[in-house]
Amino acid sequence: RDRILQPILEAWDKLRLARIPLLGYLSASRSSESLSFLRFQACTYEVPDCITNCPNVGFAATLSYADKAPCQVFEPLRDAILWATILSPGQRSPFWKSQSRILDLYGLNSVYFCYVHVGTEIARIEVPEWVVEDSAQLDLALGMMLAQVHKGGGYPVTLAEAHNQAVVKGGDRGRFFALLEQEMIKAGLKNVGISYKETRKRGSIA
Repeated sequence: RDRILQPILEAWDKLRLARIPLLGYLSASRSSESLSFLRFQACTYEVPDCITNCPNVGFAATLSYADKAPCQVFEPLRDAILWATILSPGQRSPFWKSQSRILDLYGLNSVYFCYVHVGTEIARIEVPEWVVEDSAQLDLALGMMLAQVHKGGGYPVTLAEAHNQAVVKGGDRGRFFALLEQEMIKAGLKNVGISYKETRKRGSIA
């Protein structure tokens, strides 16, 4: 993670200095992070304190309601389901600062999220803090996202094209395994071969 994350954050800093907005698009999000903010309102105790008031309460989805905290009345409701009842096409929810633990490693690059009704679904949109704080960049990013969804018939066309380019074709897969087998033989490994099952799998991939 340390080797991957640092170059990413350095690239983010370059985008920030160049005033190029960055935006993440999550389709069919199952997150309930925005609903977590409503748990304070649902808490039945005068002073919300999970450790003191609910020390033995579990938060697993498989627990019965009798074993859960009072603030868990929203489960198993998801953010996208809630905002689908509130937003009209083209509208978005407010922004929240994500509380994901990995963001502790992001330094000044905190991530904020909102939900946007793109017409075909409720998409979760994530942007760095420096995009949220610049209304011009934020409006530009959201406008471009909606345009991409429109061009893609309900899903950002750039993401769809990137997915198509990333799919490993059968020919590429075969060449990869051939090179791998050659290197294994060069390394002195014996009995290098493939199973009948793998042979059938390779032959069936277009």
